Amino acid sequence: MMACPKCGATLDLASHGDLVFDGQVWCDRCHEYDRELIRPRDLKELEGWSRMICQAFGFSPALLEENTDPVVYRKEASVLMAEAHHRQQFIRFYPPGCRLSTLCHELAHIFTSQDHTQEWGMMFARLVAWVKTRLEEDHGPQGFRARLSIYAGVPQRVY
Repeated sequence: MMACPKCGATLDLASHGDLVFDGQVWCDRCHEYDRELIRPRDLKELEGWSRMICQAFGFSPALLEENTDPVVYRKEASVLMAEAHHRQQFIRFYPPGCRLSTLCHELAHIFTSQDHTQEWGMMFARLVAWVKTRLEEDHGPQGFRARLSIYAGVPQRVY
C-alpha cells in the first residue's frame, strides 16, 4: 500500500491516471507534472529521449512505433495513450500519448517487467525525476530543445 507523501492519502496504482509520478508517487491534488512532461512531442524526439533514459538506467534501447489509427486508440470511455510489450521491449504510441510522461510510464513497464505494481510505480517516479532534471538543464536529445516556449507550435498572426 502506498500513500501520498504530502497528504497521506492511500494511492491506488491501478488508478494511475489520478496520480503523479515524480521522484515519489503523489496524489494529483498535492503535486502536478511539469508542463514539459505532458507536452505533445514528435516520435523522433521521444526516440531520442528513450535512448538517453535507457542508457542512463543501464537498459538496452526500447523500440518505439506510432499508430495513428483513431479506431484503435479512441475507446468508449477513455483514450489509449500507449502500450508496452515487455518481452519484445517495444512501445507503441498513439497520438494522445506522445509525451515524456507516457514514455516514462511505458519504459517503467519494460524495465520492471511488471504491470501497475509498487516496483513499477517507483521506477516510473525515478524515470520522471531523471527526465525532469534534464528538462531543467535544457538538455534533451541532440537536435531537439528540451524546453519550449508555451507558444511553440502556435501560428503567429500576420498583419
